[in-house]
Amino acid sequence: MSSAAIAVRGVTHRYRGATEDALYGIDLQIPRGSIFGLLGPNGAGKSTLLNLLSGSLALQRGESAIGDTPTGGDIRSITAIVPQEYAFYEDLSGRENLEYFAGVCGLTRQRAAERIAQCAELCRLSAVLAQRAGHYSGGLKRRLNLAIGLLNAPHILYLDEPTVGIDAESRQYIVDAIHALRSTGITIVYTSHYMEEVEKLCDTLAIVDQGRIVAQDSMDALLQREGGRALHLRLKTPMPALQDALAAYQAEHSDFRHWQLELPVEQLSAVLQLLAAHGAQIERLQYGISRLEKIYLQLLANGTDKDAGS
Repeated sequence: MSSAAIAVRGVTHRYRGATEDALYGIDLQIPRGSIFGLLGPNGAGKSTLLNLLSGSLALQRGESAIGDTPTGGDIRSITAIVPQEYAFYEDLSGRENLEYFAGVCGLTRQRAAERIAQCAELCRLSAVLAQRAGHYSGGLKRRLNLAIGLLNAPHILYLDEPTVGIDAESRQYIVDAIHALRSTGITIVYTSHYMEEVEKLCDTLAIVDQGRIVAQDSMDALLQREGGRALHLRLKTPMPALQDALAAYQAEHSDFRHWQLELPVEQLSAVLQLLAAHGAQIERLQYGISRLEKIYLQLLANGTDKDAGS
């Protein structure tokens, strides 16, 4: 299993006092240097799996290897987890928090200074390091969480909902930071409920529901299951005449102003030329938006249907 950054086979976990397993026979292969999306509804088992992989929970059944280290070995020096909860001291400044956690990581004073500067710059915190962390906005707190997680320069980084509940600017800063980390060869396991974010960032993906993997594939292969992309159009004026013109693309409309088509990328140019030939004035166009969300919801619904019928 050592060819992957993370390899998991048959991992099952049950919390003390529970009557059912939180995870059932999980198998995962996560390529080195990739961004791996881990999706699922609340309570599906994502956080349990992250805690097992990061060493926060002891492995009960199954086997796994993190990097070249079997679970049970010391993986803390090569991994880091950025939890959904704020994991810093609000009474301390941003710099004091980073200095404290650099000490927890065992960094020398010189190395700590270097990593604090690098992580603060990557997360765009340099200008606010002197401020008390409790006075940070939600976006700044998320960015401080990420900077702390990066202090030990991990080979594998677990991000649990790193952009939840923050403003668009901070979300973009964090997404930019993740893009930058990709180029360093770090392996990232990323959980989020923002499907557009996951589709944009992740190379491979697994969907967890009720403690089981219901889908696992590369992002491209998973998206190709639909056989096309959703094209959403909003025209400046209603155009009933487009109904016949777009019939070949199985176009749906609500009021002849809002249209939706399912088509592969190679047909997009032809559709846009057709719209132009009919004099359609496009006010807004979206292509491929929420496509992953549709697949995700279908997979969860299929799993629910099977459970109901069993």
